[in-house]
Amino acid sequence: MTSEIRQDAVRQRLPGPRLAVGAIDVGAGVRQSVRQIAAIAIKAAALRARLGSRAAGASAKPIDVDDDGPWFWRSFIILVVLPVAASFIYFQFIASDQFISEMRFAVRGTTESLPGSDALAASGLGTLASLNTSQDVFIVADYIHSQTIIDDLSKAIDLRAIFSAPGADFIARFNPSGSPEDFLRYWRKAVDPSVEIASGILTVKVKTFSRQDSVRLATAIRARCDIVVNELLDRMRRDMTERGEAEVKAAMDKLAVWRARVEQFRNTRMSIDPLDSAHSLSETIGELRRDLAEVEVKLAIARTSLGADALQIKILQSDRNILASQISALESRITGAGANGSTASAALADYDRLDVEKKLAEKRVELAEKLLDNARSDANSRHIYLVSIEDPTTPQSSLFPRRGFAILAILIGAFTAWAVIALTVAGVRDHAR
Repeated sequence: MTSEIRQDAVRQRLPGPRLAVGAIDVGAGVRQSVRQIAAIAIKAAALRARLGSRAAGASAKPIDVDDDGPWFWRSFIILVVLPVAASFIYFQFIASDQFISEMRFAVRGTTESLPGSDALAASGLGTLASLNTSQDVFIVADYIHSQTIIDDLSKAIDLRAIFSAPGADFIARFNPSGSPEDFLRYWRKAVDPSVEIASGILTVKVKTFSRQDSVRLATAIRARCDIVVNELLDRMRRDMTERGEAEVKAAMDKLAVWRARVEQFRNTRMSIDPLDSAHSLSETIGELRRDLAEVEVKLAIARTSLGADALQIKILQSDRNILASQISALESRITGAGANGSTASAALADYDRLDVEKKLAEKRVELAEKLLDNARSDANSRHIYLVSIEDPTTPQSSLFPRRGFAILAILIGAFTAWAVIALTVAGVRDHAR
């Protein structure tokens, strides 16, 4: 019984269809292949039903494969023939030619390197270190795909008129009444920037409905990229110098505060330099002490020769007392014996604190100005520019749409979907019988 089943299966085996890669029509060869596959599907369902009946030991009525024929052909026409015919008519008679202009350029210049880039280069990972160097090319690529470039180009070029040309087919062209978001999505399909990671080269493909528009739009995009790169360089330099200028301004503000406090202290104390005042008091006290010593010597000599009530002795004693009181008053002003807050020592301590803070603020200003000069020098040494590798090309023929490939892809996809659906339905019907 098994041998009979195998022989029956061998007799019913038919050669499968062969589709040529370059075929774009649905001629007699395709129809013959479709009939063969449909016959295989129908007879395979009948064979499964026959095998199920034999395994159950019951005699089943032979299945008439022609009962499913109309359904299969109707489904084939709906799922395969009609889509392929519609695509053939569209691509051959309706679809407009689209021309692609291509340009290639790179973003070069001195930019900030990654921390540890020297170690990466020494370890053989120089590509990672150079990624930061070529990051500007990704900024340019993102700009080409952004709404900003559409707004910038729209000031000089009517982009909607280019992509809504009257001669273009209704499917490929842009609807002039579309929203800005719709036009952005259409723009991203028409303008395709791609970056080569290893070399940092940016390739831009512009697709329109005429050769002139493709070249004109590609040239305008290149000009806008030059402007963006220059703005990027100016922004980088401005950011570097603005930080330094902000530091200098902050240091100058602090210095002005401490200078104002020193000036207020001098006005309050009525002294330009308390340290000089303290030195002057010390010199005065020293002179008074020398005078006091001389008076005491004279008084001692007078006491040896004169009486205690002598006029000269009284004068010398009076001078000694005056000098002693003056020395005591001056010393109290220096040492703060009066504790009234106006002593020279207290003023000197306050002035020293203010003077130290003022000098530190001056040092901060000098350091900030030095850093600002270094930042300006570093910013001026940085350069970013575009290097043109290939100017916008003038397309000689239409590269899009790819009619043969599109029709073949639709044919294969539709036929695959129909085959899956047909076999599934046949299996369900066979199981129901």
